[in-house]
Amino acid sequence: MDKLYKTLLYLLSPILKLYFYSRCLYGKDNWENVRNHFGQSNNPRPDGELIWIHAVSIGESTAALTYIKHLKEQNPKTNILLTTTTVTSAKILESKLKYINGCIHQFSVADNPRWIQKFLDYWKPKKVFFLESEIWPNTVDELYKRNIPLFLLNARLSPRSFKRWSYLKNFFSSILKKFTGILAQSELDEKRFKFFSDQNVFKMDNLKYANSPLPCNDELLLKLKKICKNKKVLVAASTHGGEEAEILKAHRELKKEFDLVTVIVPRHLNRISEIKKLFDKYHLTYQLRSQLSSTNTDIILIDTFGEVGTCFRLADVTFVGGSLVPIGGHNIYEPIVFGKPVLFGPYMDNAMEVRDLILKNQVGFEVKSSKDIVSLCRDFFSHPEILKKIGAKTKVLTHNESLQQIDKLVKFFEKI
Repeated sequence: MDKLYKTLLYLLSPILKLYFYSRCLYGKDNWENVRNHFGQSNNPRPDGELIWIHAVSIGESTAALTYIKHLKEQNPKTNILLTTTTVTSAKILESKLKYINGCIHQFSVADNPRWIQKFLDYWKPKKVFFLESEIWPNTVDELYKRNIPLFLLNARLSPRSFKRWSYLKNFFSSILKKFTGILAQSELDEKRFKFFSDQNVFKMDNLKYANSPLPCNDELLLKLKKICKNKKVLVAASTHGGEEAEILKAHRELKKEFDLVTVIVPRHLNRISEIKKLFDKYHLTYQLRSQLSSTNTDIILIDTFGEVGTCFRLADVTFVGGSLVPIGGHNIYEPIVFGKPVLFGPYMDNAMEVRDLILKNQVGFEVKSSKDIVSLCRDFFSHPEILKKIGAKTKVLTHNESLQQIDKLVKFFEKI
């Protein structure tokens, strides 16, 4: 199976190149950096020790930054190469990485043996950390051959992935056993990984608990506060198709009782035109973030990158998407860092333990439709004391979880 996979990746090299170049046409890659996927770099390799950290997109990149800050505090001279997959994450990281000396970002190398070899020959990492579910057979194998320690941080294996890999247990087991350590983000993930490789899997809570709060655009926050002055604010973040409709139904109903503004932050900005059509359907007024005015509006639609942290600061109540539709859920921990209650749907396969933690502490609530959103928001808007109590609970929860996670991570790496 291993040889077949490698052979296929070799044979598919021309098609893979066409694929990555085609992504540039849709804004999912850019022409300047697309060669990164083929093992080529735009950046000079700095002298000295270098650690390679790979994350997929926004959530994983933020978790990676948390660990990078810790690494730099412990070893200021260590250089960090951070690779990510999406243009969105790259744009957000640009502003953050310029404050971290010795940290370079580029797009990830594809899992093609020839390209990986070129990448590793150039960067020569001393250690490698992958985030969550980034398990690439050829990359793992090449690192193993070179005796480069490889760790999977915040390791996650969704029910769908677990089922799929179970059909290829021997192949997947052979890959996982080449990791120096797999640090599972939950007990359930630990059990799933141990089904394939029980000698190098450890329980290590969710690294996202230690993340710094999402950044704030002070100028935007001031504009939003003027528009939303004396109004209730519902922020729906990381929404997918099918979810905006439920949010708008809830808004329309709540509007009968409250002076309300709903802020929608879609997961993918290429859906802006699609979402705008819904406003006419539900007879709601809206403003785009890029064209804000001081006039009244029902909806503010965020059509620019990196604004979620600003919107969460404004919110009375939040909703995090990818959860009312079978996506698997996004990071529902982010809004509670700001003391805000979070609503989410039943499809939370990607973050079951975070969901359970938030439900247990009664700072988050599961909803199945617009009716549930209306019911909960009505209680929150009518009884400010409930929001105040939730804010106090989140402050204690996030502080404790952050300290525990960093402490566990430090102690683990002190042992190896």
